[in-house]
Amino acid sequence: MEIFIAFLWFGLLFVNASGFRSMDVSGGGVIACLDMRNSMAGGYFPSLMLCMATIGVWRRIDSGTPGHTQSKRNKSMALDFSFTPEQEEFRAFVADLARREILPHARECDEKEEMPWHAIKKMAEAGLFGIIAPKSLGGQELDYIHLGIAIEEIGRVDTSCSMICSIQNSMPNLVPGWGDDIRREVIRGEKLLSIATSERDAGSDVSNMETEARVEGDEYVINGQKIHVSLMPGAGYMGVTAKVTGADGSQRINFLRVPSDLPGISTEIMPEMGARAHQLAIVNFKNVRIPVTDVLGGKGQGKAALYARWNVTRCLSALNALGTAQQVLDETIDFVKRKKVYGRPIGMFQAVSFPLVEHYTRIESCRLMAYKGLWMNTQGQNAARVAGMAKWSGITSSVQAVYDCLQMYGASGYLKELDIERRYRDVIALTFTGGTINVMKITVIRELLGKEFMGVSGGEG
Repeated sequence: MEIFIAFLWFGLLFVNASGFRSMDVSGGGVIACLDMRNSMAGGYFPSLMLCMATIGVWRRIDSGTPGHTQSKRNKSMALDFSFTPEQEEFRAFVADLARREILPHARECDEKEEMPWHAIKKMAEAGLFGIIAPKSLGGQELDYIHLGIAIEEIGRVDTSCSMICSIQNSMPNLVPGWGDDIRREVIRGEKLLSIATSERDAGSDVSNMETEARVEGDEYVINGQKIHVSLMPGAGYMGVTAKVTGADGSQRINFLRVPSDLPGISTEIMPEMGARAHQLAIVNFKNVRIPVTDVLGGKGQGKAALYARWNVTRCLSALNALGTAQQVLDETIDFVKRKKVYGRPIGMFQAVSFPLVEHYTRIESCRLMAYKGLWMNTQGQNAARVAGMAKWSGITSSVQAVYDCLQMYGASGYLKELDIERRYRDVIALTFTGGTINVMKITVIRELLGKEFMGVSGGEG
């Protein structure tokens, strides 16, 4: 082969006296720019060098050494932005279920501020509460990417149901200590799990937490109040953070497994602006007793258990919001093609079309970041920085996108006649779940510069 290439190149020197300007050697990417009209130096020597380079490239290809085809293939396999056929099939399945079983009831649940029990039943029957749960418990044993796909597609039709699906997957599978029986109940939709961590003066700053769990024999006695407790009343179990004082006077934070029907527990609904079907409540604990063994994530490891979960759920919250925004953008595209002003579709005006371009760009970039965070979690990598960036950028971009789309509908967008006003109220709720937007920035700066640059003394919530 080397001899053939040499004869080929030397033959080309004499075929055309006017020379040739360029040639792309597809195998090695070598570009020859020759002018052989009258110059020995400009003709024969470059051709000779090109001949030798081509032979060298061929040897690299023929021997299979890294540097060309093989390395290109490896790099392509290492960086792939496409979903697998199986993942796309899963997406289509969830999207179909969401349109058939969730969307028709979304507005009614929002108006009545009721838990979406029909949707909960259908999601559980479809296996969507056990996406990452092991098959031995009745789950699907899929990865975080599949979970993200489900959250995004459900978010397209109802933010509340997407939040519920996220909690029922993340709480029993990312926080150890629930027990197999409870996890099976959750997968089947027989019981729901709830999160009770926030207090009036202790949201992101957990050091101000007042709820305490006092040790009495082989029991914890819980006293205190939690606010913004998800899915209450309605959930069968709560994950409750509480301060525990040791015999030496030291304090630690435990994450406790608490059945919601125990004596001493009372609830009060907290009316919300949006995501009303998700339902929030104030929960009071008065001498509530649980076994000292009912600790989630290990004794004194309450914060660590929550942090590990947040690295996943913050990406999921972003995808919930991005799904909402994507659906609204898609519907708005159809609207601006039809709606006419001065005899022309409003989509022809740059005041309308340019913001749509900007929002589609931001939504797509944030979506990629959120899935990268889930991929990092799947690989066992520290995704705290990416998860924080995905949440604050994904949700703020989504809120702005939905708001601008609402403006494009004019006064009609403000009316309940259109669903966009519900979607706008819903997506705002996601700015507060699992840590506020500013807390996300604190998380990111801690990862970038170190804990001493956080600017706060407390934790995050």
